[in-house]
Amino acid sequence: MFDKIIVDADLCIKLGGSNKYKYLHDVLPMISEEIYMHTHVYGEVMMPASAVSQLKDLITEGKVFLVNESGLDSKVRATYDAAYSNLYKVMIDPTRSNKNKGEMCSLAYAKATGIPIFATDEKDLQPIIDKQLNTGMDDITCIRIVDIILKAKEGEIAVPRKIAKALWVIAGKRKEIFDNEIWPVTVD
Repeated sequence: MFDKIIVDADLCIKLGGSNKYKYLHDVLPMISEEIYMHTHVYGEVMMPASAVSQLKDLITEGKVFLVNESGLDSKVRATYDAAYSNLYKVMIDPTRSNKNKGEMCSLAYAKATGIPIFATDEKDLQPIIDKQLNTGMDDITCIRIVDIILKAKEGEIAVPRKIAKALWVIAGKRKEIFDNEIWPVTVD
């Protein structure tokens, strides 16, 4: 289990996609003791209704904390602004100005406040973080649904195999690969 993470909208939307199974609500607290979400990212989770509902429940229950840069003192805010500026240079598409804004706000907040884990399902984000933000001090690592599953298999996160398999499918992967390569059932 991680001490602190900040979560992205895409992860919440994928985990919260089912009315029947409340993976977002149940799995996030299994991953980390403290879970943060930038208010901009919270505004990006508009559907499905099941994800919105599960996220609201997590916030109401005090399991997810909404944060933003407005509450930071001037020294920490300067770090946020510098990190945001570095990310802006490489992540903003001038034709779609809000594209990637949630990731930039979250990563800048994580850098400024020392949150080491960004839970997202963006597969190409780590090299950008390594180049723009990671300096050897307060570095940030992305974890994706696949990483959560692998950590569960190793016993680092208390997600049972059955739920891990469901998450694997949610991530768009084939069940056969999970059963045969990722987390085969062992017979004693």
